[in-house]
Amino acid sequence: MPSLLLSRLPIASPALFLGGLLWVAAFWLPVFETPERTIVGYWVFATGWMGAVIFQFAWYANLLMLMAVIMMYSAPVRATLLAAFGLLVATQAFWFNTLPGTTQSTEIIEQGLGFWFWYGSIFLLGLGVVFGSDELTEQAHKASTRQAQVQHGD
Repeated sequence: MPSLLLSRLPIASPALFLGGLLWVAAFWLPVFETPERTIVGYWVFATGWMGAVIFQFAWYANLLMLMAVIMMYSAPVRATLLAAFGLLVATQAFWFNTLPGTTQSTEIIEQGLGFWFWYGSIFLLGLGVVFGSDELTEQAHKASTRQAQVQHGD
Protein backbone atom coordinates (compact mmCIF):
# COMPACT_ATOMS: atom_id res chain seq x y z
CA MET A 1 0.00 0.00 0.00
CA PRO A 2 2.74 2.57 0.79
CA SER A 3 4.32 2.11 -2.65
CA LEU A 4 0.93 2.74 -4.29
CA LEU A 5 0.51 5.94 -2.29
CA LEU A 6 4.06 7.06 -3.10
CA SER A 7 3.51 6.46 -6.81
CA ARG A 8 0.49 8.80 -6.76
CA LEU A 9 2.21 11.68 -4.95
CA PRO A 10 3.37 14.42 -7.30
CA ILE A 11 7.09 14.69 -6.59
CA ALA A 12 8.37 16.55 -9.64
CA SER A 13 6.55 19.86 -9.25
CA PRO A 14 7.34 20.44 -5.56
CA ALA A 15 10.95 19.33 -6.10
CA LEU A 16 11.40 21.71 -9.04
CA PHE A 17 9.73 24.57 -7.16
CA LEU A 18 11.73 24.09 -3.96
CA GLY A 19 14.92 23.55 -5.95
CA GLY A 20 14.36 26.84 -7.75
CA LEU A 21 13.68 28.65 -4.48
CA LEU A 22 16.82 27.29 -2.85
CA TRP A 23 18.89 28.14 -5.92
CA VAL A 24 17.70 31.77 -5.92
CA ALA A 25 18.10 32.08 -2.12
CA ALA A 26 21.71 30.89 -2.40
CA PHE A 27 22.56 34.10 -4.29
CA TRP A 28 22.16 36.21 -1.14
CA LEU A 29 23.54 33.83 1.45
CA PRO A 30 27.19 33.25 2.42
CA VAL A 31 28.68 30.41 0.41
CA PHE A 32 32.29 30.36 1.63
CA GLU A 33 33.95 31.68 4.77
CA THR A 34 37.61 32.75 4.51
CA PRO A 35 39.84 34.33 7.15
CA GLU A 36 39.47 37.71 5.42
CA ARG A 37 35.84 37.78 4.29
CA THR A 38 32.56 36.05 3.57
CA ILE A 39 31.86 35.16 -0.04
CA VAL A 40 28.24 35.49 -1.10
CA GLY A 41 26.50 33.31 -3.69
CA TYR A 42 26.08 35.93 -6.42
CA TRP A 43 29.86 36.42 -6.48
CA VAL A 44 30.42 32.68 -6.93
CA PHE A 45 27.76 32.59 -9.65
CA ALA A 46 29.34 35.54 -11.50
CA THR A 47 32.90 34.20 -11.36
CA GLY A 48 32.42 30.43 -11.14
CA TRP A 49 32.63 29.90 -14.88
CA MET A 50 36.37 30.60 -14.57
CA GLY A 51 36.73 27.47 -12.44
CA ALA A 52 37.61 25.48 -15.55
CA VAL A 53 41.02 27.18 -15.47
CA ILE A 54 41.80 25.48 -12.15
CA PHE A 55 39.93 22.26 -13.05
CA GLN A 56 36.98 23.10 -10.78
CA PHE A 57 33.84 22.35 -12.80
CA ALA A 58 31.12 22.42 -10.10
CA TRP A 59 29.73 25.73 -11.39
CA TYR A 60 28.82 24.01 -14.66
CA ALA A 61 26.27 21.90 -12.79
CA ASN A 62 24.04 25.00 -13.00
CA LEU A 63 24.07 24.84 -16.79
CA LEU A 64 23.59 21.07 -16.84
CA MET A 65 20.54 21.35 -14.58
CA LEU A 66 19.10 24.18 -16.66
CA MET A 67 19.46 22.07 -19.81
CA ALA A 68 17.93 19.05 -18.02
CA VAL A 69 14.89 21.04 -16.88
CA ILE A 70 14.39 22.46 -20.36
CA MET A 71 14.69 19.02 -21.99
CA MET A 72 12.66 17.22 -19.32
CA TYR A 73 9.52 16.81 -21.46
CA SER A 74 11.00 16.71 -24.96
CA ALA A 75 13.83 14.23 -24.26
CA PRO A 76 13.24 12.64 -20.84
CA VAL A 77 16.07 10.10 -21.00
CA ARG A 78 18.66 12.67 -22.02
CA ALA A 79 17.33 15.06 -19.39
CA THR A 80 17.67 12.41 -16.70
CA LEU A 81 21.24 11.67 -17.78
CA LEU A 82 22.08 15.39 -17.78
CA ALA A 83 20.58 15.79 -14.30
CA ALA A 84 22.57 12.82 -12.97
CA PHE A 85 25.76 14.15 -14.53
CA GLY A 86 24.99 17.62 -13.14
CA LEU A 87 24.67 16.23 -9.63
CA LEU A 88 27.94 14.36 -10.08
CA VAL A 89 29.70 17.52 -11.30
CA ALA A 90 28.23 19.54 -8.41
CA THR A 91 29.85 17.21 -5.88
CA GLN A 92 33.22 18.53 -7.01
CA ALA A 93 32.40 21.68 -5.02
CA PHE A 94 33.18 19.72 -1.84
CA TRP A 95 36.82 19.49 -2.97
CA PHE A 96 37.12 23.26 -3.39
CA ASN A 97 39.22 24.42 -0.44
CA THR A 98 41.12 27.49 -1.71
CA LEU A 99 40.16 30.58 -3.68
CA PRO A 100 42.83 31.43 -6.24
CA GLY A 101 44.08 35.01 -6.20
CA THR A 102 46.42 37.11 -8.28
CA THR A 103 49.31 36.87 -5.80
CA GLN A 104 48.25 34.17 -3.35
CA SER A 105 45.38 31.78 -2.73
CA THR A 106 42.95 32.18 0.16
CA GLU A 107 41.95 29.21 2.24
CA ILE A 108 38.24 28.42 2.62
CA ILE A 109 37.49 27.78 6.28
CA GLU A 110 33.95 26.45 5.86
CA GLN A 111 30.96 26.29 3.53
CA GLY A 112 28.12 28.62 4.44
CA LEU A 113 24.37 28.19 4.26
CA GLY A 114 24.34 29.39 0.64
CA PHE A 115 26.58 26.50 -0.34
CA TRP A 116 24.17 23.99 1.18
CA PHE A 117 21.16 25.75 -0.38
CA TRP A 118 22.89 25.59 -3.77
CA TYR A 119 23.78 21.91 -3.45
CA GLY A 120 20.30 21.09 -2.14
CA SER A 121 18.80 22.93 -5.10
CA ILE A 122 20.88 20.91 -7.55
CA PHE A 123 19.72 17.71 -5.84
CA LEU A 124 16.04 18.77 -5.84
CA LEU A 125 16.15 19.93 -9.46
CA GLY A 126 17.67 16.59 -10.43
CA LEU A 127 14.97 14.78 -8.47
CA GLY A 128 12.31 16.89 -10.20
CA VAL A 129 13.72 16.08 -13.63
CA VAL A 130 13.87 12.34 -12.92
CA PHE A 131 10.33 12.13 -11.55
CA GLY A 132 8.95 14.70 -14.00
CA SER A 133 10.24 12.70 -16.93
CA ASP A 134 8.58 9.62 -15.44
CA GLU A 135 5.27 11.49 -15.02
CA LEU A 136 5.38 12.50 -18.66
CA THR A 137 5.97 8.92 -19.77
CA GLU A 138 3.03 7.73 -17.65
CA GLN A 139 0.77 10.52 -18.98
CA ALA A 140 1.77 9.79 -22.56
CA HIS A 141 0.99 6.11 -22.05
CA LYS A 142 -2.47 6.93 -20.65
CA ALA A 143 -3.15 9.34 -23.51
CA SER A 144 -2.13 6.81 -26.17
CA THR A 145 -4.28 4.14 -24.49
CA ARG A 146 -7.30 6.47 -24.50
CA GLN A 147 -6.67 7.36 -28.13
CA ALA A 148 -6.47 3.69 -29.08
CA GLN A 149 -9.73 2.99 -27.25
CA VAL A 150 -11.47 5.84 -29.09
CA GLN A 151 -10.19 4.63 -32.46
CA HIS A 152 -11.40 1.09 -31.83
CA GLY A 153 -14.76 2.25 -30.56
CA ASP A 154 -14.36 0.84 -27.03
